[in-house]
Amino acid sequence: MKKIVLAITLTFVSYLSFSQTQKIGYVYDDYIMVNYHQVKALQTEVSNKRDELTKQLEEKNNAYQERYAQYQASLKSIENLTTESLNASLQEVKDLKKVMDDFQASAEAELQTLITTKYQVIRENVDAATKKVAAEKGYKIVFRRNVDASNRESTPVLLYANDNGRDNLSDAVLIKLGSTPPAKPQETTTPAKTAPSTAKKPTPKKQ
Repeated sequence: MKKIVLAITLTFVSYLSFSQTQKIGYVYDDYIMVNYHQVKALQTEVSNKRDELTKQLEEKNNAYQERYAQYQASLKSIENLTTESLNASLQEVKDLKKVMDDFQASAEAELQTLITTKYQVIRENVDAATKKVAAEKGYKIVFRRNVDASNRESTPVLLYANDNGRDNLSDAVLIKLGSTPPAKPQETTTPAKTAPSTAKKPTPKKQ
């Protein structure tokens, strides 16, 4: 029994010693991603690319719909049409449909590749900046957490930190990445109420 108590005591002492000598910090991962200028640039690039591909797809779809309508109209009067010409027209419609479908598939793949490739670079930049900030500020351990408690994508997750934001390295990481952190809302203070006077009123003189 004494050995068990001694082991527990030594473990507790070791933990206290570790916590006192090691600086532990954290970064808000979702906060950094929302405010990192490269993420915003990627969002703009993806949006522009999607608009460009959508326009091209609409053009191909219009060409297909127009040719298909012509083919349908030709079937209403087939006296002067040969089987070969009908088959050729039908094949042309099928080819236009395949071109449109293939373009749509390639466009989706192109967008996904763009997002994946650029996001990987962004992730590497954020991780590298976090390591640099941690080293510069003397932190030995830095956790990744999220402002949104329901976001479980980032692991490991720090559930609680009672440091008044002292060990929050998120803004320092953003600055290291060349981004400007958003301005924090200023605290408003309520003016102190004037205390009522406690001085006694002079007693009126008797006549």
